[in-house]
Amino acid sequence: METWSEYYTDEIGIDGYIRNLYGQKDFLVAITADKPAKILEVGAGTGTMSIFLSQLDTEVTTLDNDPVVLVAAEHNKQRFNGGNTLVAGDAFKLPFPDHSFDVVFHQGLLEHFSDQDIRQLLNEHLRVAPVVWLSVPNQFYPRRDKGDERLLDSATWEGILSPYRIEISKNYSRKFFPKWYLPRVHVQYMAKISSR
Repeated sequence: METWSEYYTDEIGIDGYIRNLYGQKDFLVAITADKPAKILEVGAGTGTMSIFLSQLDTEVTTLDNDPVVLVAAEHNKQRFNGGNTLVAGDAFKLPFPDHSFDVVFHQGLLEHFSDQDIRQLLNEHLRVAPVVWLSVPNQFYPRRDKGDERLLDSATWEGILSPYRIEISKNYSRKFFPKWYLPRVHVQYMAKISSR
C-alpha cells in the first residue's frame, strides 16, 4: 500500500490535468452552481481541482496534512498557473475561524474513514462553511487506489450522512466496463450537505 506522498508525487502533464478535471466534471459544475466566492478543498491530491476553481475568479484554499503532497500540489499549481493558496493543516481541526468559507469540498477523502470519523470531519468542515460538497468512489469503482477505501452504495452514504441536511445525493461519472455483466455505470457518489 502506497502512502499519499508516494501516490501523488508523480508529475502530471496536461493530459493528466485534463483527465482529472473531466472525470470530475459533474462534481465541479455542481460546486460552482451557487457561485461561491471562497472555497476550501480538504485533501489536496494533485491540486488540479483547486487550480481549476481558482481560475474561475474564486478565492480557493487547498489544505493537506502531508508536506510532500503539498509540495507536489504547489508544483502543479505553478505548472498550470493556479491562483489557489496551499495550507498545511489537519482536516479534523481546521486552522480557520468559523464561517471562513462559502463551501468546503473534498474528493476521495471520506471513504478512508469510519462513520464516526466521517461525522467528526463533517462537523468540523461545517464549522467553517455552511455547505460541504463531498465525492467518493462508489461500489462500482473498479479498484482501491490506496487499499483502505470503503466502496459503498448511495443508500449507505445517505445513512452515514443522515445527521445532516442532504441537499443533493447522486451517483455520477459514467464508465464503461468491457464485460457483459457490467454495463455503463456511475462509479462515484456525490452529496451536498449542510447543518440541520
